[in-house]
Amino acid sequence: MKENLAIHEVPNCPHCGQKMNKWETPQFAFSDGLGWGSSFLYVCVNNDCSLYDEGWRSMMDNYGQVASYRCICDPTTGNFECMPVYTPHGMLGNIVDEEEVARKKAEEKAFSDLLKYRESEDIKSILNLLLDEKALPAARKKAADYLEEIGDLKSIEPVRNYSFEDAELEKKVNHAIEMIHKANYTKECPFCAEIIKARAKVCKHCKREV
Repeated sequence: MKENLAIHEVPNCPHCGQKMNKWETPQFAFSDGLGWGSSFLYVCVNNDCSLYDEGWRSMMDNYGQVASYRCICDPTTGNFECMPVYTPHGMLGNIVDEEEVARKKAEEKAFSDLLKYRESEDIKSILNLLLDEKALPAARKKAADYLEEIGDLKSIEPVRNYSFEDAELEKKVNHAIEMIHKANYTKECPFCAEIIKARAKVCKHCKREV
């Protein structure tokens, strides 16, 4: 369910000015038992933040507790509050790694697109992803698998002389080429590299004996 957010950008901590981190709220309710009010909060994880740094002494002097505070912000209201923590690791376990989230979303989309290409045997789109150096490595390897499964000779030429930086990917592509030839009873002429019949004795392109 889409949440109504009062703020749409990551806020800065009002105590230290550092950009806050997204924090996934736990399943259990907090304090009054009414829940957190949002699926995530923003929290300041700066250990040099004045609120956190001075909070240890303040909590001990006022409450006799070994504890401190971290500044939090509710994205649905934009309000900043203090959350007690009892160890230096407090509130760090649920920090959301935005880069990892973005990577997973990109991976899911890439594999979803690939599956569509496989089902429609869209060789051009599979090749585009396979040859895209910026694409996710796992998706490129799956693209190589799909080329092998489809087994179309047209997919050999674009990848045959391509220089892959990933040695494992290059190995998969070479294996795919080998399997495509096997499925089509073909081979490459050792002289002109054109595709010929596996049983051919003379290349029909360069006319040399093979």
